[in-house]
Amino acid sequence: MNKKLLALLATALVSSGAFAQQSNVTVYGVIDTAIRYTSNNNGTASQTVMTEGAFQGNRLGFKGVEDLGGGTSAIFQLENGFHAENGTIDQQGQLFGRQAYVGLKNVDLGQITFGRQYGTAFNFLGNYDPLGVGNMNENEWEAFVTGIRFDNTVRYANNFGPVSVALQYTFGGQAGNSSNGVTTGFNLDYQGNGFGVGVMGQQSTMDPTATTTAKMTVYGVGGNYTISPVTLYANYLDAKRDAGFFKSTLSGGPLANTSMIGNAGNTLQRSDKIITVGGLYHATAAIDLTLGYMSDKTSNENSLGASGKLSTIYAVADYNLSKRTDVYFAIDKSTVSGAEIDGVNTNTVLGAGAGASLGGQTTRNGIALGLRTHF
Repeated sequence: MNKKLLALLATALVSSGAFAQQSNVTVYGVIDTAIRYTSNNNGTASQTVMTEGAFQGNRLGFKGVEDLGGGTSAIFQLENGFHAENGTIDQQGQLFGRQAYVGLKNVDLGQITFGRQYGTAFNFLGNYDPLGVGNMNENEWEAFVTGIRFDNTVRYANNFGPVSVALQYTFGGQAGNSSNGVTTGFNLDYQGNGFGVGVMGQQSTMDPTATTTAKMTVYGVGGNYTISPVTLYANYLDAKRDAGFFKSTLSGGPLANTSMIGNAGNTLQRSDKIITVGGLYHATAAIDLTLGYMSDKTSNENSLGASGKLSTIYAVADYNLSKRTDVYFAIDKSTVSGAEIDGVNTNTVLGAGAGASLGGQTTRNGIALGLRTHF
């Protein structure tokens, strides 16, 4: 009897081990917090605050994979964003506002996912931005031109050796108008032998009235090159927004929750031409130094045809205390002119149209001391 019982227990343990190898769920997170000083903040002189860090948004995530056999797996990812300085939920209050998707992945056919996901344009920027797109307005504002995350999205991705391709389709979900709020996009990348190059395109459509359609269209090209211990980055974006293009401020509305700037109240098509260049220097095994520069030349920012310019230069010195934890010092300087000065245009990318940038001034300086840990 005891031998039979031991045999049954052994069989159960072997079966459980096999199942554990086929399925995996990971809990992970990032906490990146900084004390930041800025001058000319919203026209109220200087300000010192505790805020989100320079590198990454705070997050708590769950991701998993289940082997279905034949090289196919079921996958999912749920990622909550939060403010470490006060414990509140980020991303418009969405519980899993950073990512929330389920999908299938095949070793040959690629993967398809459904839910709230990063847009193809943002993923493109991640390869060709010195910080992989930062997390403070001053080092991430290029992403506000393309949008960051999209609800109701189907995304297909696959790799063909050093070449990767991704396609995006976001449902508008508006009753009676299937095109209102729709976004389509692609990005194509090559990464190999220390060299990378990529192209992207993305278009969002919305209907400000029952008889008109307004679009946002953006194209980009980027590159990176590594000559150890230095990696150089560059990208260029050309974005156009039709007259009256805007996004909803409420979840469920067209293009809501995307962090995308609009062109509301403008009778002309707005144009943004953005150049980003910079580099990452691995000074030692523990020290990384990053320098970046972004410039946006705009035209037709309002119905009078006004133009403007925004530029930001930033530098970050990062010291790794361990594999999981680092401290850093960041500085930046932003300069605006023409229609990019607050009060002239409410759709400035520095602040994503929130009016929370220079308050009518032409320059703003920032200094931050931050601490980041992963788990």
